[in-house]
Amino acid sequence: MKKNGILFLSILLLAGSLPAMKNKVAQSGMTYLAISMSSRETAMGDAGTAITRGINGLWHNPAALADIERFSLAVNQVDWLIDTKVYGTALAASLGNWGTFALDITYMDYGEIIGTRVVDKSVDYRGFVLTGDIGVEDYAIGLAYARRINDKFSLGVKVKRLHERLGRASYVVSEYEDPETGEKIRTRKEKDWKLNDWGLDIGTYYNVGWKSLTFAMAMQNFSRDMKYWNEEFQTPMVLRMGLAMDVTDLFMDSAKSVGLLVSLDALHPNDHTERVHLGAEFSYLKKYCLRAGYKFNHEVESLTAGVGAEFNVSGLQGSFDYAYGSADYFEDIHRFSITFSF
Repeated sequence: MKKNGILFLSILLLAGSLPAMKNKVAQSGMTYLAISMSSRETAMGDAGTAITRGINGLWHNPAALADIERFSLAVNQVDWLIDTKVYGTALAASLGNWGTFALDITYMDYGEIIGTRVVDKSVDYRGFVLTGDIGVEDYAIGLAYARRINDKFSLGVKVKRLHERLGRASYVVSEYEDPETGEKIRTRKEKDWKLNDWGLDIGTYYNVGWKSLTFAMAMQNFSRDMKYWNEEFQTPMVLRMGLAMDVTDLFMDSAKSVGLLVSLDALHPNDHTERVHLGAEFSYLKKYCLRAGYKFNHEVESLTAGVGAEFNVSGLQGSFDYAYGSADYFEDIHRFSITFSF
C-alpha cells in the first residue's frame, strides 16, 4: 500500500503540470534545453526515460542518479545543427542511505555570430554596418538530488539556473519627424539583452516487479514565464512517460550473455504536438552494445543509431558511447559521451 501511494503521488505531481502546457507551437525559448545530450539514450531514439542509468540521467530522468554507488563523472558533446555544439559535463557523489547529489553544466556554443546595425545609406550603401561578434551565449547549471525509496522505486529532482545572453543592441525609444526637413529623428538606447531564471526537472523510476519491466515518468524544463520586450515564453517543458524491458527475459535465464532492451517514450511538450520515441539496444556480455531508434512526429531528427562499450582500467570503470542522428535539411548529427565511475 505504501509503495502504491508513493507511485500515485509521483504521478499526481507530474501530471499536475499538464494544465500549464499550453498549445504554443514553436513558441518556447532556450530550446537548447530540449536537445538530447547522452549518446546512449539518443541512439535509442531518445526513448530514455525508463532506460537511462547513472549520471547521464541528469539530462533525461534525475531519478537515475539513485543507481550511482560512489562517484561518477560524465562528459557529453553534441555536434548540433549549422556548426553549433552543445556540451554537458556532470559530477555526482553517492552518500549511501542519504541519497545522491550531482552538479552539471550544459553549454550551447553558437560559434561566431556577426551583428549588424541599421544606418543611413549615406553612411553605407548597404543600409547597415557590421558591429562584430554579438556574443550570444546560453548555459544552465543544475544541482540534483535522487534517492531510492525502496528496492523498486526511486525519485529525483534537479533545480537549474538558466542564463541566456543575446548580445548588446540598440532600440528605438521615441521617433518624430523634423518639421523643416521631414527627416525622421529616432532616439535610441542600448541594452544588454539577457535573462537569468530558474528551471526544474522531476523524475521517477518504478520497477514493476515482473521480469525487467520498468515504468518511469519525468517532467523537464518546468519554469515560469520569461520575457524579452513584450514577448513572453517558457522553456521547452515536456512531460515524458516511458516503459522499458529486456525482452530476452521472456525466453532466456538470468545467466544469458546477450540482451535486447526495448524502450518506448510518450512525450507531451508545451511547444509541439505529442511525440513518440522508440528504441532498442542489443548488448553482448553487458559490455558491447548496438543501438537504434526512431523519433515520430519530429521535423528534423528521426532515425538514430549508435554503439557503446564499457571498460575497466586499473579499477576505473567507464563507458564510451557514440550516437548518430539523421537530420532532414541539415547535416547529420553526431554525439559523443564518456563516463567514469570511481
